Amino acid sequence: MNRLRQPSRLKIAPFLKKPSKLSSAQLAPRTTKARFPPIIGIITRHHIPKRLLLDGLSIWFPYTGRSPKGRTLRAVLNIPRQPTPALRPAITSKVYSDSTKPMTSWAQVVTTPTADTPGACVLLHFDQRRYLFGRVAEGTQRAMVQRKIAVAKLHNIFVTGTIDWSTTGGLPGLMLTLADVVAGMKAARAEDVAAREAKGLKTKDRDIDDDLHIYGGKNLLHSLATTRRFIFRKGIPLSLNEIRTDSPCQRNDRAHPDFEDDLVRVWHLPISSNPSASRPGSRKRKHGDLEDAEDADTPITEDSELSDAEAQHIRQAAVAGMFSSTWSLDTLHEMNLRDVDPTAKIFFRADSGMIEEYKGPLPGSGKELPDIRVLIRSPWPAAKIETLPDTKPSNESLCYIVKCHPRRGKFKADTAAKLSVPKTEFKSLIAGESVTLENGTVVTPEMVMEATVEGRGVAVIDIPTEDMVDSFLARPEWSDSTLMSGVDIMYWLSSEKFSAYRDERIVEFMKKYPSVQHVLLGHDVCPNSLALQDPADKTIKMNYIDPKRFPLLKFDNRPCDPASVGEVGASGARVNLHPKQGPSSEFLVPLLDPIGIIKGMVDDHRAVVEMANEAQKKVEDPAFLAEVQESQKDIPDLDTEIIPLGTGSALPSKYRNVSATLIRVPGHGSYLFDCGENTLGQLRRFYGWEGTDEVLKDLRAIYISHLHADHHFGTASLMSRWNEVTTDTYLGVIAAEAFHRWLREYDGVEPLGLDRVVRIVPYPTGGGFAKAEQTATVSLHYPGTLDENQKKLAGAQLPEVEICWVDHCLFATAISMTLPHSGLKIAYSGDCRPSKGFAAMARGAHLLLHECTFEDGLRGDAMAKKHSTISEALAVGRDMGARRILLTHFSQRYPKLPAPIETDEAESSETSTAKKIEFKQDTSVLYAFDHMHVKLGEFKQAEQFIPAIKKLLEDEEKLKDGEKEGDEEELDEEVLAERERKKAEKQKKLAEKQKKKMEHSISRAAQRKEKKKWTPAKEPKVVKDAGAGEKPEEVKTSEVKGTESVEKNEPEDVVMR
Repeated sequence: MNRLRQPSRLKIAPFLKKPSKLSSAQLAPRTTKARFPPIIGIITRHHIPKRLLLDGLSIWFPYTGRSPKGRTLRAVLNIPRQPTPALRPAITSKVYSDSTKPMTSWAQVVTTPTADTPGACVLLHFDQRRYLFGRVAEGTQRAMVQRKIAVAKLHNIFVTGTIDWSTTGGLPGLMLTLADVVAGMKAARAEDVAAREAKGLKTKDRDIDDDLHIYGGKNLLHSLATTRRFIFRKGIPLSLNEIRTDSPCQRNDRAHPDFEDDLVRVWHLPISSNPSASRPGSRKRKHGDLEDAEDADTPITEDSELSDAEAQHIRQAAVAGMFSSTWSLDTLHEMNLRDVDPTAKIFFRADSGMIEEYKGPLPGSGKELPDIRVLIRSPWPAAKIETLPDTKPSNESLCYIVKCHPRRGKFKADTAAKLSVPKTEFKSLIAGESVTLENGTVVTPEMVMEATVEGRGVAVIDIPTEDMVDSFLARPEWSDSTLMSGVDIMYWLSSEKFSAYRDERIVEFMKKYPSVQHVLLGHDVCPNSLALQDPADKTIKMNYIDPKRFPLLKFDNRPCDPASVGEVGASGARVNLHPKQGPSSEFLVPLLDPIGIIKGMVDDHRAVVEMANEAQKKVEDPAFLAEVQESQKDIPDLDTEIIPLGTGSALPSKYRNVSATLIRVPGHGSYLFDCGENTLGQLRRFYGWEGTDEVLKDLRAIYISHLHADHHFGTASLMSRWNEVTTDTYLGVIAAEAFHRWLREYDGVEPLGLDRVVRIVPYPTGGGFAKAEQTATVSLHYPGTLDENQKKLAGAQLPEVEICWVDHCLFATAISMTLPHSGLKIAYSGDCRPSKGFAAMARGAHLLLHECTFEDGLRGDAMAKKHSTISEALAVGRDMGARRILLTHFSQRYPKLPAPIETDEAESSETSTAKKIEFKQDTSVLYAFDHMHVKLGEFKQAEQFIPAIKKLLEDEEKLKDGEKEGDEEELDEEVLAERERKKAEKQKKLAEKQKKKMEHSISRAAQRKEKKKWTPAKEPKVVKDAGAGEKPEEVKTSEVKGTESVEKNEPEDVVMR
């Protein structure tokens, strides 16, 4: 067994008795139908076929060994899961009986194309499992939170269309959330087991379904592999299936689907703009062999020629290392000091045996190195892959047909009884087996079962470009009546550039299926309504309080230009597949009514309205305006606009998107500080489509503070759009070198305009390791295609920047940006603990954007997670001498408003946990809200509305929780009475519903009790029928004891008292 031992890969499980032969259930993992021959004795990886090693399975093998207690042992070889290059093999098609069929199933539109949700997707719902089809664009996860769609049972995602950020931009964030959900379930399960064992109670060994399978077209693996430097989760077996070959359907084998489980069958339909194009040949090798990448100690570097299959294997290894690795942060391995990467943190074992940090000379420093062995942390496996193989934009798109399994008809117990079938044989008939009676009569399942119910299905079609229409129409599936039978809906997804359902060829195709419901999900037919209604509701109310700082968002609920065929899809639209088929309108997401919201605002929050009116009078007072003007006459560019586009941390939530702040200096460009997921959508919601394009044309620089995903996952879509709307402008991207490597790798999937991007990269001063509080050396790298005049022109558009390292994560930075035309100085902290180096570097800043993830009462959490509290952020601003401070990046535990701000100019609050910070000069402090718009010269005015906004949010929280406010006279009595009446009605209806359920249960119990007293009727004799063979003789109800006499014969139903 020693040859089988590998870390975290060998488990020994005792069994009470030795199995004579392994059953198929023991030989096959739960997630596959594959069968393996029994292998006895010592097992090594060489005993396993290479195909199974790539599939990543857990395989059980018996061996002749005994535990100390004499129990038979079996060994399990847990092979790491890696994504396979094709879909999982389809299992044999089955007809599922009533006992195993899902209780309910439906298809529901999750998102339609809007500014908030750029792509459309459809959820196929079963009680046991969920399946997502469509464009998993940025904003999808946030929309699912808004719709209260749980992701815990989502295990299969089918991406449609051509793979780029418009179809997969929301996928990485969704994967991280799913991984965290699975980790939370496992932790909760472990705690429950430990608690029960502590009490001496038995526990059931229940597995948590943690597999995640993602299917998509060419470049799916490459797109996700590029994110390996900043996405890492353990313990979620991930299978990425890149469909690069056609399905069995095009090989005239359409009876077998490409994917099948116990609930659905899926056929994938790849289409192409150039069907005859050959596959890529050999590529230049950039990596070595990654057969055992997880055990490699050195990074993989450029080598020789690389085939397409080898390139895919490298990408698969990268993705496997991101989610299925056994890597641990606490694991150290030993190596010679001279071989160590100088940027790594180095430890050594002292004479005392304790591990201490090494602080001597480093490799590359030019100093003499001691000949010693040191300890370093091994980077996670995916990070060892320095560069991915090159790729090109895909010219392929994917569509899908998905069908439920056929369901066996209901079992007719009364018919079986008339045929004299014993009840003990009912199970055999239900299972599809014939039964032979004592008299020799053979009863087949068809005699006692209703007709098989055909499985219903849907088609999800995505034709992103016009030159793919012919390829779509040439698919043989459309002429297969068996395959298309049962397809009730066709969802037509479109890109921003092309709507297939307006093409005459597609219109004719749609008319060939008049019985199919054609649902259109495109930008040109779906209105740009407010998909995120809760934050929009809050913005409308805050607009009523302070319209200058909270302008109304750009949206349109009016129907768009309809297509000649089909109906426009809507968010929440559901079509039931089982048990009753047909559309259901009760789950449609209602359109937001701004006028109704404002009326409710006036009725429900009269005290807030009065406070807002008082603030408005104050800011219009000439004396106040003169005082403000005098206090900030030394601040340049007072018309500078600050627009927070995302003010939340970690992941998008209902009320806050992830980090992004736009600063516009009229006449001198726009600057973006961090660029979280769907920043482009947030811009479009604020400025509209055309206004956003104007902002992008004016964009001078993007700054990415660090590599956490919530700070830059919107960069690809934003730069792609910038590349489309600009031709002769340059863009500075200020970020760590690892981020620029990601841009270069992803540029092969879709062009980002890197030939016009100036890379501004911070490096540790003097080389070595980046340490917090130290100032970085900033280096500018111009594209090689620019001549000296172009470089001079590009450099003139860029601001002067200073960067320092901060305490948060590897290569986390803070920035001070100075505009040369006026000297306006802007400081941005990114994510960090309070930094004295940052305060010193940005001293005298006119504007400070600082994170305050936690309130002061959670300083321990802030220290553990390396963030700042409110008071700590204000203290940095005080030490910096900042004139205007905007606090942002709030924990998602504060959905609307964190603790109140306490400065020397603010009144203290009894409920506040923030410490009072005294500023030495005129300073104004504001909280940031998504889609807020404040000018640098209007901070004083905005401060006057803070009490009204705070009052509004507090009142809404109390009303939401059903609590009465302390000052009830401030709320309208009629409103409170109406709310109480509605609450009482709701409770009354709930009580009536519970009463009906109870009465129904009592009635059923009485019926079951009465049934035990019944005397069964005579067994019917079997008589011959000339036309229909054997059939049961009809029994008159008068012959049955315990029945009323009726005149007519009742062959099936018996009337009881």
